[in-house]
Amino acid sequence: MIIYGIHPVLNFIKYKPSVIKKLYISNQSDFSFDITGLKAKIVETSPKEIDIISKTNDNQGICAEIEQFPYATQIDYDNIKTLCVLDHVQDPRNVGAIIRNAVAFNVDAIIIPKVRACEITPTTIKASAGAAAVIPVIKVGNINQTIRNLKDQYFWVYGFEANGDKKLSETIFDRKTVLVLGSEGKGVSALTRKLCDFVVSVEMNGQASSLNVSSCAAVVFYHRYIQMEK
Repeated sequence: MIIYGIHPVLNFIKYKPSVIKKLYISNQSDFSFDITGLKAKIVETSPKEIDIISKTNDNQGICAEIEQFPYATQIDYDNIKTLCVLDHVQDPRNVGAIIRNAVAFNVDAIIIPKVRACEITPTTIKASAGAAAVIPVIKVGNINQTIRNLKDQYFWVYGFEANGDKKLSETIFDRKTVLVLGSEGKGVSALTRKLCDFVVSVEMNGQASSLNVSSCAAVVFYHRYIQMEK
């Protein structure tokens, strides 16, 4: 996998250096950064070559080859307050924006399903501005069973839908929390919705019918953040 862009690559150098195999830097770049301890091979080359390697001209003169995205493999229930479950979100830019929002507002981990959902791709990593290197992303076979397991660990589960039974402004996050965000087209699936302790809607002025899932995530994460991080 080739990741690209200044913030994505620098965050992988800082937080996940062991997965980097090669680092490509434009010989016309004027930025500098600390690569102390980085064991990857470093290649200086032309901007055109970096465009070819990264398959985009949106690379800011830097890209890196990584073995694969380093998904987390387990959840430390004792040290986690808030998780976000993505219920088959498909768009890599939405997933990236959600990850960036999650890091900004102290969500502890992201859970995605293994099938019928966007994996972590170079586009996702770029859209996250490198935040995908910071937060654990866990890929699971069955998100509903995962939610059941989380409920057994005393997490309360909040699903977010336009027609929720509860308003976000009336919702108090004062316990271990799972925030469930649905797919772009179908929202939260019916079975997943049944597993939620609360189904919450974000109030709007009525001039827009709904929010993009990443915009909804930003609003929800911030609301939780100002309650739980005081």
